[in-house]
Amino acid sequence: MRELRDGPDEPEDRGRAARGVPDAGTGEPAESRSRAEYAASLERDANLEVVRRFEPGRAGLPEVSAGDAAAYLDSHQAGRPWLAAARDRAPEVQRVFAALDQGSGHAHIRHEGWVTEEMSELRLRCLEDPAQLDAAKRAAGIDGLLTGDRRHRCGSIATRIADPDAFAIAVARGVEHPDVRAALETEFRQGRTPGPVVLPIADVLGPHGHRYCTGWQLEAVDGSLKTARERRDAWVEARSQDDILSGPEPKARPVETFSGGTVIFAFGPNHARDGYEIVTMHVNPSESG
Repeated sequence: MRELRDGPDEPEDRGRAARGVPDAGTGEPAESRSRAEYAASLERDANLEVVRRFEPGRAGLPEVSAGDAAAYLDSHQAGRPWLAAARDRAPEVQRVFAALDQGSGHAHIRHEGWVTEEMSELRLRCLEDPAQLDAAKRAAGIDGLLTGDRRHRCGSIATRIADPDAFAIAVARGVEHPDVRAALETEFRQGRTPGPVVLPIADVLGPHGHRYCTGWQLEAVDGSLKTARERRDAWVEARSQDDILSGPEPKARPVETFSGGTVIFAFGPNHARDGYEIVTMHVNPSESG
């Protein structure tokens, strides 16, 4: 049995036209990037087979057919705009999004391509939660998924998989991985959750899969990301209270590359409270990056 830990703690425009991946900071000539992106596109299309095998029940999610998924997206996208990203995709991809949206997780809400680069940056710098649809509450840093107007939290990085097909592939392939399966099949115990599983992006999305990943990192303050987070949180709190802002506005920079990076799968209780599901899935750059 996998080691359990207390509590369900969370780890912590689709960009340009070429599948939503920004070209800033790659350091590669345009022709080279174009060829690599074409190879990545071919990989993505080939990898959609894993999405066709996806079974929501094995992921701790409600069962949903491809036909029901399309109907679900149609009826809910007005109030749940993150579903629009999958609206023009294959039925198998729509099924992944519909199943996730009926679960307890938020990966498709905060870490997928419907979140623009600007939204991702503002989440990191100003704690503006993309899941918060009330503009005033979003600007005040109020979490969009928690009750009671609680503050949104974010670490020192905010990332996304900027393509709905690639995102669905990451979910489906992750669910098949032995380590993720072990976590999902752990015997349910109230107040306990399996520890997160960390997999290489290349194992989940192929050798070019990092090109579908984008993100922003806080700039360190006095050489410390911890200090940067603390000052950001204080700055956001002061702004929400209309207090005099102390210190400069938080700064962030785009992640240059996700090559050699990882995908983190974190788990929590499912809706039925009789098993576990993936409550978030997000990418991180390599430590060297």
